[in-house]
Amino acid sequence: MLSIVIPIFLVILAGYLFAKKNKFSKDAGKLINDYVLFVALPALLFLSIAQAKPAELLHWEFVIATLAGIFVAYMLGIVLSMFKSISAPKSSIVAMAACYGTTGYMGVPIAIAAFGEAAAVPAAIATILHNIPAIMAVIITYGVFSNDGKKKSGSSILLGAIKTILLNPLTLSVIAGMFFSFFAIPLPDILKIFTGFLAGAAGPTALFALGIGLSGLDTKSHINIKNIIDLSPIIAIKIFIQPFVTFIVGYYWLGMESTDIYLIVAILMSAQPIGAGVYVFANKFEYFQEHTAVSIIISLLITVFSLSFLLETMTKLI
Repeated sequence: MLSIVIPIFLVILAGYLFAKKNKFSKDAGKLINDYVLFVALPALLFLSIAQAKPAELLHWEFVIATLAGIFVAYMLGIVLSMFKSISAPKSSIVAMAACYGTTGYMGVPIAIAAFGEAAAVPAAIATILHNIPAIMAVIITYGVFSNDGKKKSGSSILLGAIKTILLNPLTLSVIAGMFFSFFAIPLPDILKIFTGFLAGAAGPTALFALGIGLSGLDTKSHINIKNIIDLSPIIAIKIFIQPFVTFIVGYYWLGMESTDIYLIVAILMSAQPIGAGVYVFANKFEYFQEHTAVSIIISLLITVFSLSFLLETMTKLI
C-alpha cells in the first residue's frame, strides 16, 4: 500500500518544501489553510453526507467504536500526565495530543484514495467525531481549572464549547448535509456540480496546506533523543493503541464484520498521526507547544509505514 500512502505524503512534503523555499508571509499560508477549512473540505463533507441514506449516517456501532478509541486514548493521556505531575488544565493538552489526529486534512484523502467513494460517508462522520470530544474537553477543562481571574459558570463554559464546535465549518457542513439526507431533499444539479468541483480539490489542497502548516512549526531545536523518548508514549497511544481499541470494541464487542467499510474506516481514521489542531490549542493556552510540534512531525513520519501496513492488511479483507 506504499503506492497509495507515499504519493499522499509526497503532497505534504511538496507543501512543506514550497513554504520553506518561498518564505511567504503567514497571511499567505493562512489563506491556503482557510480555503481548505472553510471551502474545500466542507464541500467534500457536505456532498458526501447530503447524498447518503439516513441509515448510512445512523451507524451506531461505528460511532461507539470510534468514540471508545478516542475516550481510551484521551484517558491514557490524562494518566500519563499524572505520572509526569502535569495537572489540569495543562493535562488536557497532553490528552488531546494522545487522541486527536489529522482526520480531515489527511484521513479523508487516504480513506477515499484507498477505498473509493464507499469510504466518503464514514470518513466524513469520523472527522466530526474526532473533532468534537477532544476540543470540547480542552475548552471545558481550561474553563473550569484555569486561574485567569475570570469567574465563569459551568453553563457559560459549556455553551462556549458548544458554540466553538457548532461554528466549526466542518461541523456546519455535516449538519447541512444531514438536513438534505434526513429530509430526502435531492441536491439541485447546480449545487451538486459546484460542491463537486470544490470537493475534487479538497484532498490534494488539504495535504498541501498541511505541509505548509508543518513548515511553520518550531522543531529544529527540540528534535533530540531526550524529547523523542519523552514523547514516545503519547505517539504510541495515538498511532497504535487508539486504533487497536477501536478495532477491539467494534469487532469483538459490537460484532462489526471485518469487511465492513465502517469498521475499516473507523480504524484507519483512529490511526492517523497527531493533528495540527493540537498545536493550535497548545499555542492558544501557551503550553506544550514545542513538544506538540515535535510529536506531530515524528508521528507523521512513523505513519508512512504504519498506515501502509494497516492499509495492506485491511484491503485484503475487502
